[in-house]
Amino acid sequence: MNKAQEMAPQETSVPDQEGVLVLKRTLAAPPERVFAAWTRPEMVRRWFSPGALVVEQAELDVRVGGSYRIVMMSPEGEPHSPEGVYEEVVPNEKLVFSWKWADSELVTRVTVELEAVGEGQTELTLTHEGFPDRETRDAHDQGWAGCLAKLPAALEAGSGGRRAEPR
Repeated sequence: MNKAQEMAPQETSVPDQEGVLVLKRTLAAPPERVFAAWTRPEMVRRWFSPGALVVEQAELDVRVGGSYRIVMMSPEGEPHSPEGVYEEVVPNEKLVFSWKWADSELVTRVTVELEAVGEGQTELTLTHEGFPDRETRDAHDQGWAGCLAKLPAALEAGSGGRRAEPR
């Protein structure tokens, strides 16, 4: 197996109920590194934007009651800014936070769960709930899939190019 195959995440998208989106990925990194990718601004900037969007700003106060704001820019200079409040923080295991686009009143909830599987691997389960309809849920499915597609490279870069050593 070559390095690209080793790093390729296993992908699953489960459009469960109309207002709930569940995505699963198996990543070639330990839970500590995956958690850091969600909680350290310099790592969030590497992957938290789908497609051609890039993260211009990532403000994260990762504690219960702390807030976050991420500014993604399109190639045309159009900002896309999710923001919210952390509701639950369990280091290396779980994050729960509200999700609201800066230009919208709709508030949804994201739960990210991390589980160690195999040697130096993590199963990530992302549940995004509270969508008013299937169309909104499916748009977020595409956005999250685009972000998560960038995560393996960010994890590799975050390790200084080193593979995780088995414990």
